[in-house]
Parts: sequence; structure tokens; C-alpha cells
Amino acid sequence: MNRIYILLSSTNTNLARGIRFCTGTEFSHTSLILDNNFEEMYSFSRKYTNNPFVGRFKKESFDTGIFAKSKDCLCQLYTTKITDEQLEKIYEKITFFINSKKVFKFNNLGLFACWFKIIFPRKYKRVCSQFVSECLTYACPEIILPKHYWIMQPEDFKFVKNIDLIYRGNMRDIPIGLTDEEIKVQINKYKDYNPMEFSNNKKRKK
Repeated sequence: MNRIYILLSSTNTNLARGIRFCTGTEFSHTSLILDNNFEEMYSFSRKYTNNPFVGRFKKESFDTGIFAKSKDCLCQLYTTKITDEQLEKIYEKITFFINSKKVFKFNNLGLFACWFKIIFPRKYKRVCSQFVSECLTYACPEIILPKHYWIMQPEDFKFVKNIDLIYRGNMRDIPIGLTDEEIKVQINKYKDYNPMEFSNNKKRKK
């Protein structure tokens, strides 16, 4: 069996803050991680660190780009086990995106489509959450999304079935390279986490 990870992050860029303000959500970005050392982390994000309007499929790193400037941003990390065949199918999808990265662009209209829950497929356009959801739908049918992958937002991953929360905190303190026994400890630590906590707190403040 293999482990994959889903990272939700809440960076402090103007675009990320704007997304969270408009959607009333806690997180604004999603990444898919395919190894325990987090060297295989993929998403759709900025092509250039200082330009929020040009995005593409890319391999991400905590040491470069926006993440390198966001060590104190809030994150949540989820994990699940998948078979060799499922991992192979995810890599098949990743390879497709790598080989087609010149034609794939960031789905700017997709931000609004997800916000208004409009299924609006675009052949060569994705946002981060659509990309991650598409890979999971393609390879892992036991991972049940709460919505169609075209309208998934980062916040919606809190409600995905058959994945486990193993970390909530600053990006700089994300646990990397955990053993299965250490992951079990982390799963138990967060077993009582309420995915509605953020939205409930917002309602109370109103």
C-alpha cells in the first residue's frame, strides 16, 4: 500500500485572501502529494510568484514560490492509503498534465463556477481543487467527494470521505516523513476535529 496526502493551505496573498473573503471559507489552495517526503507535490498555481493572473500545472515545493513566503500560513494535511494500481493511475494522470502543460492554463472562470456551484467543464483549464479532485475521481473510487470535481473548492476537502486529518497548524511545522505508526497517532489526535467548526464560528460572530 502507498500513502498520498492532500494539503489545504491558506496563504496570505491578495488573491488568496480575496477568495476566502468571497467564499467565506478557511482555505484557498489544494495540493496533491504522492510521497512521504513531500517531494512529489502537484497543483495548479501561479506560474510566476509575483503574478497572480498567470497560472499553470506545476510541481510545488515548500522552499520555492508562494509557499516559501508563507511558512506561517494555516494548513491542514490529510492522508489515505491507496494500492499500487491506484498510485499508477494517479501518475498516469500527472504524466498527462506534465506532457500537456503548455496547453493547460489556470481556470480563472473556474473560480467563479466553483463559487456559484456551476459545473462548467473546460478542456484545458483547471483550478487547484478541480485538479486534485479529478485525480482522485479517476484513480480512487473509494475516496468519496462531497461534490462533482468541477465544483470542488479547497474547503470541501474537509468533507471528503475515507481520508484522515493528520495535521492542522503552520506550514513550517508540517510533519514530513512520518511512519505508519506516527500517522496513526496523528489520526487519533485529530479524530474529534469538527469540519464545520470554522463555518459555525463565523455564524456565531454574526
